[in-house]
Amino acid sequence: MSDKSTGNGEGADVIERVRAYVVDLGRRAVELCELYDFGFPSSVVRDHIARLGRDFDSFRGAFEVPELASGGRGSLWDHEQSVRYAAGAAMITARFRGAMSPANIARAAAAKALHEFQADLLDDIIDGGAYTFEEARSLYRMCLAPMTEADHFDPDELRMELRRRIQAHQQGTVDLLTSLTARLHDLLRHAPNWDAFRSEIRRENERLATGQALTVFQKRESRSIRIIRGWASRFPAPHPDLAWQERFARSVAHGSGLCLIDLCFAEERLTPSELRSHLNAWYYFDVLMTLVNNVLDIPDDAEEGLTNIALMAMRGAEVLDPTADPNAIRPTMRDYEPLLKRMAELSGRAITSAHEALDDPDSFYPFVAFMMPVVMLTEPDGSGDDLLHAYLRALAPAIRDACRATMPAWATTPRGTRSGRPYSARIASSLLCP
Repeated sequence: MSDKSTGNGEGADVIERVRAYVVDLGRRAVELCELYDFGFPSSVVRDHIARLGRDFDSFRGAFEVPELASGGRGSLWDHEQSVRYAAGAAMITARFRGAMSPANIARAAAAKALHEFQADLLDDIIDGGAYTFEEARSLYRMCLAPMTEADHFDPDELRMELRRRIQAHQQGTVDLLTSLTARLHDLLRHAPNWDAFRSEIRRENERLATGQALTVFQKRESRSIRIIRGWASRFPAPHPDLAWQERFARSVAHGSGLCLIDLCFAEERLTPSELRSHLNAWYYFDVLMTLVNNVLDIPDDAEEGLTNIALMAMRGAEVLDPTADPNAIRPTMRDYEPLLKRMAELSGRAITSAHEALDDPDSFYPFVAFMMPVVMLTEPDGSGDDLLHAYLRALAPAIRDACRATMPAWATTPRGTRSGRPYSARIASSLLCP
């Protein structure tokens, strides 16, 4: 691979759109950080966003995926959401940026964005088709395997195999998915620490393939939450109190994979205890990534006959009933409040898990815990605002307590200052099923 990391390739438009999302989300994040007391000053957010902003010009040419310029037209891919999530991935997975050369900062950012696009596209393919568990898992395995293959990857063979496996109405995704996979493979195999993390990436990818394949049992036509519970109950977790719904939520997320991609491009290696602390933190962040993503979609998913993972966490006993209609299970604020509190608790655990073995002078892990809901609940039409504020009210003390327990004191909001906007009764009408 050439050392050239700049240029005006096909990915330039995507870079500009990701940059725009980062700027917008960063501005909103600073405002929210000044509204609530998270235990760290808003300058922490400004600094992380500013560092990322300075990197963007070096990202040009790192994508080189022509199909991205068309926005995946002809496919079922939710391109706009994926660009927004790629912006989020750039913000929340750059923990080891300081251990990379400028060229590898660009390559790591491109590789993470490409994996984000790849994972989102695969998710849309499975959601939009009628695949069995084994068909779904095989498709994921086929597309993720090149991330750890040294010399045995042929894009033309992958394209032909995808033509055979992807259903007729989804054939428009084949060229895009092939190109994303090929470019990601090329970036990773030239990363300085790729060999050191290949086995860990392989384990993460197998976990993701199995978790995503299990989502076929969330659909009306193949619904079996008991099968999901049976698998998820056996998934490993850093603490025995993680419920099966939380283990399942982790299994369908790919945040840990993004972090491992980042580590491939770092010139320095972590000790085994540091790596374990980092991945334990990301176990909790993966749980949260899924729950935050799902909690806003409960009504829409129910209308489509899909049993939402956040709904499983709220109403586990009811969703296990094979005769239950997800559209008839209507969560109330009595359901939302304990879930948001639990999510906040897991955010605090993520921070303390990371700080068991890792220094965090830039408050990176608290920043991730805060930015995740900002990225995922900031909708263009403002439909996620009430839920975002409801969650931030629960999240602020959890992050603040974790910071106080593990980090130096910051000059934050004076004690006695009201944190956040007043409770809004609009939550009931804007979030809950009528």
